[in-house]
Amino acid sequence: MAIRNPRLPLVPGYGRNPLIGKKSFGVRPIFTTINKINMLVDKAPDSDRVPSLYARKQGPELPAWVTYDKQILRFRGYFMQSYNEMVSHVLHKVDICFFLEDGTIKVSEPRTENSGLRQGTIITRQRIRLPHSYDMYYDVLDFNIGNEVTFHGKVFKILSCDNFTRVFLNRLGINVPDPIPWPDAIEKEPPTYRPPKPTPLKQFLEHDREILRFFGYWDNRETYLGKIHHLEIHYYLADDTIEILEQLPPNSGVESGPMFLKRMLLPRNIPRPEMSGGPKPESYLPADLSIGAVLNVYGRNVVLTDCDLYTKEYYRATYGFDTFNPLPKPEEHVEYISSRMADRELPPWNGYGSYDDSAGNCRTVEPKPPHRDFIKFLHKDRDGFDSHVLRFASRLINDNPEDAKRYFIVLYYLCDDTIAVFELGERNSGYLGGRFFRREKVYLPGVNFYVPKEPPSYTDKDMWVGNELVIHKHSFRLIAADEYALRYMELHSNEYHMANIALIMDKIRRTLVSEENGYKNFVAKYMEAVEPNKKELMTNRCFKQALKGVMCDKMTEHEFLTIIRHFRGDPGKEEYPRREMLRSVVFSDLTRDLWDERDRLQEGIVHADEMGLGTMPAPRLRQLLRAHRLPINNELMDCMFSVLRKDDNCNIYTEDLLNFLDFQTRPVFNMSDVDYNKVVRHAPPIRDRECKFWTEQEKIIKEGFVNWNAFLCQLNLEHLVKPE
Repeated sequence: MAIRNPRLPLVPGYGRNPLIGKKSFGVRPIFTTINKINMLVDKAPDSDRVPSLYARKQGPELPAWVTYDKQILRFRGYFMQSYNEMVSHVLHKVDICFFLEDGTIKVSEPRTENSGLRQGTIITRQRIRLPHSYDMYYDVLDFNIGNEVTFHGKVFKILSCDNFTRVFLNRLGINVPDPIPWPDAIEKEPPTYRPPKPTPLKQFLEHDREILRFFGYWDNRETYLGKIHHLEIHYYLADDTIEILEQLPPNSGVESGPMFLKRMLLPRNIPRPEMSGGPKPESYLPADLSIGAVLNVYGRNVVLTDCDLYTKEYYRATYGFDTFNPLPKPEEHVEYISSRMADRELPPWNGYGSYDDSAGNCRTVEPKPPHRDFIKFLHKDRDGFDSHVLRFASRLINDNPEDAKRYFIVLYYLCDDTIAVFELGERNSGYLGGRFFRREKVYLPGVNFYVPKEPPSYTDKDMWVGNELVIHKHSFRLIAADEYALRYMELHSNEYHMANIALIMDKIRRTLVSEENGYKNFVAKYMEAVEPNKKELMTNRCFKQALKGVMCDKMTEHEFLTIIRHFRGDPGKEEYPRREMLRSVVFSDLTRDLWDERDRLQEGIVHADEMGLGTMPAPRLRQLLRAHRLPINNELMDCMFSVLRKDDNCNIYTEDLLNFLDFQTRPVFNMSDVDYNKVVRHAPPIRDRECKFWTEQEKIIKEGFVNWNAFLCQLNLEHLVKPE
């Protein structure tokens, strides 16, 4: 059954029926029903033939799908759509395309950036039926400006068309109106206006690693065992998150968990459970933070009191703030429990073993050796020639006349404050000598040993010439000190007042000023004791007698010794031949290493002295000695250079060096011989040498001279003498 569609106009040309494959010229398109399906055909049956516009064999011979290929009628329109009750209608602008070759229609919406809508092809290319019709389709007569078409339930309003469409419709005899403007409608109207918020990526790129740092506190003293929590607030500008750290003082008794709030978006108000499915609560922004602001951290009020320099600059540049006055924090009087264990009261010492050893056994079940002061040991241990051992000569104080001749050496070790006593036994004295008391800490006499705390012991401040020490019920009087001990105490005179020349002179000065005409009588009385040949020198014996007459018992033996050493009147004369002593030490080192290359050394010196000056700088001479493998260390070599003769330019005479190392024709002297006339090859026994050495140390105080004029000049009391 064929049905003619009277609405379709006469289309010039001819088309091919896809069902029968025959040609027709200038016919109306008709519909035929095959198997209950409407099909478009281009030729009616022979009974319904209609004359064509063209004569036979004069019309176009091309089919319709070729004649109208790629010829499209394009219309512009819109349709309205509503999403929900909160959002008004949204206007969608669309393009409606009608394909002339087969009568299909395509509807698409142009894409726009950031529209938030799904745009693109709305209706794919297809033939569309008329509304409320089963067998009629949209054709070219249904499209014109101002018409409304309904495609699959959506109403499209046509507002304009392109130039090709307008010309094509006019040739068909269809009047095309002027374009209709777009309706005044908001494409997408939000419910409320909010300023545009920067995208997370842009905010991260602009403010990465930029942190605002505030200081504050949370007062929790209202609760049981509450206190003030000192907090540090970090605001990350990259993602508007906040973290809070707690500043715990040492030994506070609180677990070391400084994280008060992990990094997160901190809401202004605590979200309710019933609002969990709704919009997210508002979080804190940089504008909400300032000095004096209070943050609601899930019910805890955190007060901001101060901020760092970077935060101040940020708020000054962003918000124009100029004043940043820190707020005082509330005072809290809390007694923190110290982590240090309280000193345990030990039982009284029973006297067995050392005190440190016995105390260690009382503090722990497992016995451990006592620990020494390691820091003091590092600074006061032996270092080269610096032994940090003070050596003093002493004698026993008792009623036995035999003990008055015995010599004892008291050694004080600065590294651990221990004392050792050795006896120097002379030949045929009846005493063997050697160690008299072992090295240990010596406690003061008359103290109670059987107490929980350690009793006081002798220190290095008690070691001075003239003092009496009681060591294991034996009284020792210190009568002399070696050169190292005296020199060490003078170099550290701020610790040892007996060797401080400034304090000693001030004591003498105050004593002379306190008496009327004391200085005048002192100078007039002892001026005659000055040597006639050397008017500025006075003997040590007379000088000591003069000071004792003024100071009486106000000065100790060590202070007298310090003054004599400081105002020595014969500085060119040494108490012992230092050059010969150094030769003896060098001879011992060379003999131990079997060095005997003095002749080769002399040849090397002559070869190096090209000008024949006979002198050589110390660095060059040191290089030659090292080249000839002289087996002495740098310290001993420096001492050797100090006793060699030098010219005005401090160059060393090479002949004097060769004489110093000539041990065959110039053997070393015996240091134990007082007159230095006896020549021996080997050093004497140690005990005899030590006895003679300490004997000479005692004679230093009695013999020698003092520069009287230098003493009076430093005393500086000439203004007290009135001119007659």
